[in-house]
Amino acid sequence: MYNTMAGDKERKIRQLKHNLDDSRMREKRSEDMDAYQRVFDARTISQLVKMLNNGVITEIVGIISQGKEANVYFAYGEERLPIAIKIYKIDIQSAKWMKNYIKGDPRFKKIGTSPDKVIFTWCQKEYRNLMQITQAEIPCPQPLFFRNNILLMDYIGDKNGTPAKKLKDSVSDLKKPNKELEVTLQYIAELYSKAKLVHADLSEYNILYYQNTQYVIDVSQAVSRSHPKAKQYLARDIKNIINFYTNIGVSTPDPLEIYTTILHKGN
Repeated sequence: MYNTMAGDKERKIRQLKHNLDDSRMREKRSEDMDAYQRVFDARTISQLVKMLNNGVITEIVGIISQGKEANVYFAYGEERLPIAIKIYKIDIQSAKWMKNYIKGDPRFKKIGTSPDKVIFTWCQKEYRNLMQITQAEIPCPQPLFFRNNILLMDYIGDKNGTPAKKLKDSVSDLKKPNKELEVTLQYIAELYSKAKLVHADLSEYNILYYQNTQYVIDVSQAVSRSHPKAKQYLARDIKNIINFYTNIGVSTPDPLEIYTTILHKGN
């Protein structure tokens, strides 16, 4: 019985690695292999196998995006519903800058000193931020589950696995760009007033555009508005969005006026 269970686990691990290894990292340069191992260490693989055994994940199809901080995978969850799996890399350098967005946030008083603990907190932080944004009724991927450095959330895109485009790649799809500017600025205001958060890295790269709706993504760095640098990050978010819309030909308002209005109405 034990041998059968052990064999089944090994089989699942081999299949999991095959699906995760969509870009065939092992055939690339040594630095790519190092990046692969930072994402798929033994603990991460073990947690994914547990999620497969528990039915939280039923199938991992392949990679959606690769980044310095994390990789995102297309998968199926319970009842074959499409989901996204975000796996944060266990990386010392990333852990160092992540602390700047965790320290000062009253929700996370005990961070820990090891890179593992910092990144596990980072994953929990994105989960909690997504929960607050969802409760504020701002469109975003709804968080489903997290464990260590693994976050499961709703998938934004076609059911066949084609992901939604980022706002930066959707300019030709915007029927009324001036109205989309109003929507984005409304999201920033509601993040502050309703979700009690500042995105802290908002730009055309961190907004998806799918079926005429904008979705806020990549909110792991989002901070409580009581964070010491929250107002600084708010001003930067507004500037990034104004720059994007200005560059695509939209007449834009004064960023300082937007900033002042958001602070006044949000407090």
